[in-house]
Amino acid sequence: MIDVMGVTKVFPNGTRAVQDLDLFVREGEMLFVRGKSGAGKSTLFRLMMGMTLPTAGKILIEGCDLAAMNRMRLRALRRRMGVIFQDFRLIRGHTARENVELGMRVLGISPRVIRKRAVEYLDYLELTEKANADVETLSWGQRQRLAAARALAREPEIILADEPTGNLDAYLSQRVLDLLLKAHAEGATVIVVTHAQSVLDQSAFRIATLEEGRLIADTEAVDQGGGAHAT
Repeated sequence: MIDVMGVTKVFPNGTRAVQDLDLFVREGEMLFVRGKSGAGKSTLFRLMMGMTLPTAGKILIEGCDLAAMNRMRLRALRRRMGVIFQDFRLIRGHTARENVELGMRVLGISPRVIRKRAVEYLDYLELTEKANADVETLSWGQRQRLAAARALAREPEIILADEPTGNLDAYLSQRVLDLLLKAHAEGATVIVVTHAQSVLDQSAFRIATLEEGRLIADTEAVDQGGGAHAT
């Protein structure tokens, strides 16, 4: 599904956020990417979305080079994605419910299904009482849950989640994680960028570890017999 091939990202100030990185993600896989602050996790996230381009190397989505895509193809790809941004990227001037619904309208989903999904995801993430509240009035934790609801209600093929539990307590973090697990069980390719050890501790899925922009460990998912493989 996704191939990161020898990617380096150097910013204009000389910072090497990602260095000679090779990483693949299989179709239908769930991958956790971890690392300390400054390890390059969020840069990798933006590279996978095509929000920034590599200084060297390539990122392929289903064999297609992101850097070679025109705006129309990139827009079509992003419609297949559900993205949970660390800084939320909610639409100001709209209510919580409208934010969830607008994320689906661009996909041509029927109004009846849009309303149904919006109610279900807001309810599961305990935002029902805030459904008609403007996003500017929401707390950070509420905005984070809303960003998750908006991305996952689309029922996308690819999910990119950047620190999706960073502002949440253990109970609400588990709620968000359960939705990500459900999407994966239904066939989505899921990539979760996180430094939350509590999330990683309970993960039986593959974990890639970044340090100073490099991949230093890649631990395969625990199999049914309890084994795991690390590279």
